[in-house]
Amino acid sequence: MWKTIVLVVVFMFSPGGGIFHSLYKNVRVSVPRKGNVGEPLFLTPYIEAGKLEEAKKQSLVPPFPGSNVKSYAGYITVNKTYNSNIFFWFFPAQVQPMAAPVVLWLQGGPGGSSMFGLFVEHGPYIVTSNMTVRPREFSWSTTFSMLYIDNPVGTGFSFTDDPQGYAVNEDDVAWNLYSALTHFFLLFPEYKNNDFYATGESYAGKYVPAFAHYIHTLNPVMTTKINLKGVAIGDAYSDPESIIGGYATFLYQIGLLDEKQRKYFQKQCDDCVKYIREERWFQAFEVLDKLLDGDLTNSPSYFQNVTGCPSYYNLLQCKEPEDQNYYGKFLSLPQVRQAIHVGNRTFSDGSQVEKYMREDTVKSVKLWLAEIMDNYKVLIYNGQLDIIVAASLTERSLMAMKWKGSQKYKQAERKVWKIFKSDNEVAGYVRQVDDFCQRMTAVPGEQQGGESAILPTCSRQAMPGKTKGSSSQPAEIR
Repeated sequence: MWKTIVLVVVFMFSPGGGIFHSLYKNVRVSVPRKGNVGEPLFLTPYIEAGKLEEAKKQSLVPPFPGSNVKSYAGYITVNKTYNSNIFFWFFPAQVQPMAAPVVLWLQGGPGGSSMFGLFVEHGPYIVTSNMTVRPREFSWSTTFSMLYIDNPVGTGFSFTDDPQGYAVNEDDVAWNLYSALTHFFLLFPEYKNNDFYATGESYAGKYVPAFAHYIHTLNPVMTTKINLKGVAIGDAYSDPESIIGGYATFLYQIGLLDEKQRKYFQKQCDDCVKYIREERWFQAFEVLDKLLDGDLTNSPSYFQNVTGCPSYYNLLQCKEPEDQNYYGKFLSLPQVRQAIHVGNRTFSDGSQVEKYMREDTVKSVKLWLAEIMDNYKVLIYNGQLDIIVAASLTERSLMAMKWKGSQKYKQAERKVWKIFKSDNEVAGYVRQVDDFCQRMTAVPGEQQGGESAILPTCSRQAMPGKTKGSSSQPAEIR
């Protein structure tokens, strides 16, 4: 009953919007009027009937022209009552797949499709302007078995037939992901004992800790265990209060606000933080929306009015590059829809998900993240040019967190990171405490495709894998 009440309250307000301008909304994925799109593939009936080999055969994605990458795609039903289905696309590692870690990737938003991460950031394919694909030089799927999921339900190709099937908080998100992942490992039991890592960026700074904490809580009491080893989060929007409190100073210091504007911005942020502490979630969201998005008023935000830029993902760009939208046209092709088994299902831009998650956007998951940091490997990374979850704001959040290594972290020395020792250019900076690693890359901002060099390890002890351009050695850290 409480969930129904929440949904009614949420939809009393319009129009919809999330905490961040969704660059994913610029992507247009349509159902073609001509051509054979095939039928959506629902794998849960096969799994429940024990027809695993048939399910795998059905979910196999034919390689695209010029590619020999093996992958599987389809739908897993996570709630039969509401007919809620999650879309996944799985790429076994190209090198030693039976031993490689399984890495889950979740896009931010809320409501951003993980197809963005696949095609724009670190998947095996890059979509060209003529709607063909070429291989990515440094793909995560080379050494990791990558599982891309459109999350939460209602994002991208994932869907539900009932309003109550949408997630309204991180508990809902975690439950649906857990249901999807346990079914996934039933379908692919050969991978269930491999190391498992949950990863994502931006708003997934909430999804990843929530899901990892859910696994951490259930593993001791469940017969089937998920072999969780750690998490990695880029530009982590995990603790809104600490990030929001630092916006005005950061924007002033990088020249996007003058002194008068800084004072106004700080006053609004102080009000937002006040509402968060009072658990007046919608009021907090409303203040932040006027500052950054303008979704509730259908007008430019304060940020856009004073900076002239609608985008805040890269300090050097007011508009996202056109090639970041190519994948939308690619996913609209009938032969692609048929290949990945989505048929004529609508691709959602995340607007509905944003509406249902509105109050969640200003809530914190720092306690869950702290518990994960106490028990697992954790990598937090940022791009130097990001604005909305800047490196300094992430550090502000980390300094405010209490976990077993927090005192050592505050005293730890940050080191220069280079891909090779002989490189003239600095790749970024690294600070490491035991199994926690913080990395800042020297060029990419959020959503700028620099992730292909990031997931690999800070050192041999921190996270799995190898560094971009390295066959066996970790990145050079000085």
